[in-house]
Amino acid sequence: MDIIGMDALKVLPFYCVIIPLIASFCMPVLARWKKEFCAPLTTAVTAAVFIITIIIGNHVIKGRAISYAVAGWRAPWGIEILVDPLSAVMIMLISGISLCIMVFSFTAIKYELERIVTGWFYTAFLLCFSGMIGLVISNDIFNMYVLIEIAGISACALVAAKGTRLSTEAALKYLLLATVGSGFILFGIGFIYMITGHLNITFIAMELALIKDQYPILIWTTLSFFVVGFGVKAALFPLHLWLPDAHSSAPSPSSAILSSLVVKVYIIAFVKILFIAFGLEIFHETYIRQLIIVLAVLAMLAGSFFAFVQIELKRRLAYSTVAQVGYVFLGIGLGTPWGLAAGMLHIVVHAFMKTCLFLCAGAIAYQTGRKKVNEFAGMGYLMPVTMGAFTVAAFSMVGIPLFGGFISKYGLALGSLEAEMPLLILVIVLSGLLNATYYFPIIGQAYFSQDESAGDNHGGDKKKFKRDDIPLSMLVPIVIVALGVIYLGIFPGTILKFINLTVSVLL
Repeated sequence: MDIIGMDALKVLPFYCVIIPLIASFCMPVLARWKKEFCAPLTTAVTAAVFIITIIIGNHVIKGRAISYAVAGWRAPWGIEILVDPLSAVMIMLISGISLCIMVFSFTAIKYELERIVTGWFYTAFLLCFSGMIGLVISNDIFNMYVLIEIAGISACALVAAKGTRLSTEAALKYLLLATVGSGFILFGIGFIYMITGHLNITFIAMELALIKDQYPILIWTTLSFFVVGFGVKAALFPLHLWLPDAHSSAPSPSSAILSSLVVKVYIIAFVKILFIAFGLEIFHETYIRQLIIVLAVLAMLAGSFFAFVQIELKRRLAYSTVAQVGYVFLGIGLGTPWGLAAGMLHIVVHAFMKTCLFLCAGAIAYQTGRKKVNEFAGMGYLMPVTMGAFTVAAFSMVGIPLFGGFISKYGLALGSLEAEMPLLILVIVLSGLLNATYYFPIIGQAYFSQDESAGDNHGGDKKKFKRDDIPLSMLVPIVIVALGVIYLGIFPGTILKFINLTVSVLL
């Protein structure tokens, strides 16, 4: 029996959007009055939303989706909020990861940002947070577009918050390219409305099933617009040009949010439109499937090659995201139960991995000032906990067993066999080996090379483990997300239960 009534439960997803939205409007006023209250209030709001999403997820895992008509206007006339298993996983992931990042930001933001802009940083975060949750639970494609813009513009503000020349330039590039992507998505939405007369995804699906044979060229054109639009938003190669600069020049908490969450919510929106609105039959009848697979393979290989030649750590991690987005799109392109499940699982696993890596990069820069991959000699002894977490996330990125990344890559291999494309397994293995070429040298330096300055500056034996000299507010979130990577590699059952329910709906 549910702890709360069904009527109250239906409203909870709406609260997940409106609570951070209201808090974001209050934040500039609070920043003018008491700047030191901004971080605790933002964290409290994020924690409250996380608790609500857990309650929602506990209901949805039982196979009962939540539908709520905003302001009482039912679909197709009003905006429908629909929390299915995929949406439930994503809102729990968004709120949980965001909570860890917010706790980390208590100290990191004071170190990385000018005090005058901290209030605006938390304002932008809350707007982005609200937009991301709203995007994954909306069942109305025009409402999706509005939330895409809210999340995208606030994400640009998170990049620009640092106020340096590089971050401002990166934010402008991000804004320009994101606007292009939004334009393509808006054109796609216009075409759908022209064909079907509906904006609600469920009603679009019913109408397209009846009239799809009358508009073959227009449907192909609409799908192409969505691939380009969401490809730009999600940084699918070669539409990724904004990502390396934006992720590498932003503050560490912003980089973690952008890489682990922001690009993923656009993929979820694309999946809903592709498999629910258009349906599996249209997906297989057009050449969109082949196009997605080709772009995914290019992303997996090119992203890894570009990452290998980067000297700055955060820029290497940024290009790594391009490769990891390729894995997700490969699962989508395969369109098989295993492939799609592995792609959705990789969204969850990558969120933990990349959050861990970017937070570790921020912690290392905080304690040592080191930001380049050739400056990690002896780091495993100087910051053993942080570097241990970095190693866990790196092993998972490569796909080593007992870590989360192995499960999703194994699923993609099975999906390739299901789709009768066994050559893709070689691409997956090759991409994993390329991942190893740019992560293992960092780990090797940290544990097997000596820092020549360690004996003078830190005293004692260079090979003696020391204590991480960072606040607990930075260390604890790093440990939590690292443990999450291990947990997903050993006990992926709970997440897979949500994902299997999702796949049964999508396919």
